[in-house]
Amino acid sequence: MDVATLAGMPNPLPGGPTDRPRVPPPRTALSDACIVLVRTQGPINLGMVARLCGNLGVGDLRIVAPQCEVDCSDSRKFSTHSRELLLTAPIFATLREATADCGLVIGTSGDFRTGELGAHVRAQDVPALLSQRPAAKYALVFGNEADGLDEDELRACQAWIHLDTFGQNISYNLANAVAITGYLIASASAASASEAPVAASRAHVESLEHYWLETLGRFDYFRRTERDRFAPLFGKFIGRLHLSEHDVQVLRGMLAQFNAFAFKDRFGRAPDPDGDPPT
Repeated sequence: MDVATLAGMPNPLPGGPTDRPRVPPPRTALSDACIVLVRTQGPINLGMVARLCGNLGVGDLRIVAPQCEVDCSDSRKFSTHSRELLLTAPIFATLREATADCGLVIGTSGDFRTGELGAHVRAQDVPALLSQRPAAKYALVFGNEADGLDEDELRACQAWIHLDTFGQNISYNLANAVAITGYLIASASAASASEAPVAASRAHVESLEHYWLETLGRFDYFRRTERDRFAPLFGKFIGRLHLSEHDVQVLRGMLAQFNAFAFKDRFGRAPDPDGDPPT
């Protein structure tokens, strides 16, 4: 038998390439996630996180205001098998823009932020959180290597994760944090299915929040409190609510009727669930 004939034969050894059927990856709590990297400083971390997405079954990587070159020799070198995902990842100016289509945004912090944000969620408890607040798409957000997420970025999140450390260093390298967080979520036991409706996108919820604040202003609500001090507290309150698209429409309709009754105009149009929110 000549070499050409042998080359065309199946691999006779058990476990050889032809004996390994290609099966779709298992569905996990990460299947509906996007990973968002904010102000990343190191191209090596960008490449490593892109590779991790391939390990974790995440096909949606988003980058916000990178502080390094995305397409360079280091990022390419460390994005083994996931180079295309890295090089085609959309780049956004702000976190709110990057997560506008997400129903739930989960931030991460190396520091405890209990006072500002409430209790943190353990990474392994994210599947249970998703059963309570189901979303067609949700985001896992990681800040940059030096400072993490700033206050405004954390306020754009509805929950946050802190990874415990067991030594003197209180935070992990960015790529390691993504790896640990992703592995704990993907390997956690699936939570029981919930009857809660799918969450509205953050763009529509934030549009409602803005409309609500503007309506309060028309009714002179801010005579005794400053809007700039009230708005973050109100945003925190709205962020704790699990609002469906229908919920958003109903609340917006109520506010529109208040405006129509008091001022003879509805003061803005209702958002299109399938299109862009109103400005």
